[in-house]
Amino acid sequence: MSEHLIIRLNSQPSDPIQWIVWSPENKEVIASGELNSAEELSSLSQYSDQRTVSALLPSSDVLLREVAIPEGAARQFSSMLPFIVEDDLAQDVDELHIVILQKTNKIAQVAIVEHQKMERWLEQLTEAGIYTKRFLPDVLALPFHHDGASMVEFNQQWLLRFSEYQGAMAEQEWLPMLLDGLVADAAKSSIGDKEQETSEEGSDEDSLAYTLHSYSPCEIDVANTKHIKESPELVMQLLAEGALASKVNVLSGKYRPQSSWRKHWRVWQKVILAFGLVMVVFVAQHIAEVQKLEQHSIALRAESERIFRDVFPGKRKIPTMSYLKSQMKNEEARLQGGSGGDDLLTWMSELAPYLAKVPQVKLQSLKFDGKRDELRLQASASDFPYFEKLTSELSGQFEVEQGQLNKNQDQVFGAIVIRRK
Repeated sequence: MSEHLIIRLNSQPSDPIQWIVWSPENKEVIASGELNSAEELSSLSQYSDQRTVSALLPSSDVLLREVAIPEGAARQFSSMLPFIVEDDLAQDVDELHIVILQKTNKIAQVAIVEHQKMERWLEQLTEAGIYTKRFLPDVLALPFHHDGASMVEFNQQWLLRFSEYQGAMAEQEWLPMLLDGLVADAAKSSIGDKEQETSEEGSDEDSLAYTLHSYSPCEIDVANTKHIKESPELVMQLLAEGALASKVNVLSGKYRPQSSWRKHWRVWQKVILAFGLVMVVFVAQHIAEVQKLEQHSIALRAESERIFRDVFPGKRKIPTMSYLKSQMKNEEARLQGGSGGDDLLTWMSELAPYLAKVPQVKLQSLKFDGKRDELRLQASASDFPYFEKLTSELSGQFEVEQGQLNKNQDQVFGAIVIRRK
């Protein structure tokens, strides 16, 4: 997306934080506001999704310096820089993050920030779920004017930018002194050129004037200055436009931005988690179905083995299921008698209702003769009348021939031959 989120961090976590969502294409403020403290940064995570994020650092915590490059030391300047600036700093250089913003053959523009503050700002943003690839001092987001300084009042303080890579922050009471110093320095550095231009082109009252471009109302009167009141606008909008135009970035060295996979992860996190949850449920359901089918398969196999041992009482070992099936098919063919007529299973399905009517008669064995189309039953019962009752029931549908009945102790044994009418 072309929209950008600009956040102006602060020195203390309890200080207010200004932010703005700016669209450079439409020149439009999408949203803006102020947070009470760094603890509320997480509320901006919704604006950081799919937007480029830049963080402005308070210039009171960033030292911007111009450093002369020793003659012949251009190549080793980066490694020499901490030792060059060490004498001018009140802190140990090991505690400072030093960045070269721009370098020529003789001069380098440098930004210096405490490691502790860099780490705290990054930690605040990370904990809030906001990922940025850019830190820059807020004064370098002000418009740059070659003829003087740009200035704006921000949170009862003044931000000033007086060169492409130089700027400062000043309290209201210190502003006149800072401006007097800028004018004096500008006069010293340019008076020779201005005198030459005056001698060639004639005198110009404004030739030595230092121009102050003010984007906020300013009543301070500074000698040898020309004051231009620029069109006032929202301060964060002014800084946002300047930040997007600037190439300055103090996130270098160990703070160099890594891959943006975390930001993309936040965008897709809910979708991926939802998909993962659906997959877990699907896999769990699939495993449950497979286990259920396996249990059913085990039960069917156990029942098949039980029937096999009932049919073949002398065969206890069943090496494979294919062996079981082949033995059962062979026995079925044997019982069918090799006939092309109705098979045994058809007979048994027809006899089942009659046998159910006389449950006292128990089948001991049966033999089917396909050529004769007859079925011979060997059965037992507790008394003779049960055989007569079964014979009577079968007679309505079949030709029934009852063999001799013999009683042994409490059981009656006999044979019944059944043929189709």
